[in-house]
Amino acid sequence: MSSRVLVAGARGGIGASVMEALAAEGCDAYGVDRDDVDVTEPGGAESAVRRASEHLGGLDGIVHAIGMSGRGLGDGPITECTDQAWTEVHRVNHESVFRLLRAGIPELARGGGGSIVVVGSALATTLADDFLTVAYASAKGALVPLVRSAAYEAARSGVRVNIVAPGLVNTPMAQRALGDPDITRSMAALQPLSRRALEPAEVAAAIVWLLSDAARTMTGAVLPADGGWTLR
Repeated sequence: MSSRVLVAGARGGIGASVMEALAAEGCDAYGVDRDDVDVTEPGGAESAVRRASEHLGGLDGIVHAIGMSGRGLGDGPITECTDQAWTEVHRVNHESVFRLLRAGIPELARGGGGSIVVVGSALATTLADDFLTVAYASAKGALVPLVRSAAYEAARSGVRVNIVAPGLVNTPMAQRALGDPDITRSMAALQPLSRRALEPAEVAAAIVWLLSDAARTMTGAVLPADGGWTLR
């Protein structure tokens, strides 16, 4: 198990659950969010990695659990998506991953290796009428080649990089969807295994598994934690 872990987005729905799950495993976790260290801004990732490493005495795990919906900025179908939504959603959901990988891989390599887990989305590969958000889907989809490139480069240093791709999760970001009666009625079809929205702790369990030695042979992978969303 990665025993010293930086969690970026530690006060979000999934990030907070990761912090709790790591504590339950006896791991030392250092959480950051935009109010203290903003990983989406230039220099933020480097600062977060440095602070976490100094606080924990080194790092052997990193979780990127930062994300945003662009609905309020005008994300939607491609013919309706605004420039602002496109730019901001990609900055937060895609560019910040690049920044954290760039800062984090050398730090883990210096310690002899480790594991990085990025939170993606089932929307990267499978769409639905009520979830046509081109900026969000394309930003999450762009994580796949980014993570694969990072995993290929980092493997020689013993660093693994993987994605956990959730379906619809009961987090503050998902409340618009979860408050829609049509969507709640269709959950059994959207996520046929869970037949409901997932709880953040269920996604956190998959993330913690990828941080553990049980997943030591896995890198560059996309692990669905989606209640069956991508089976459609």
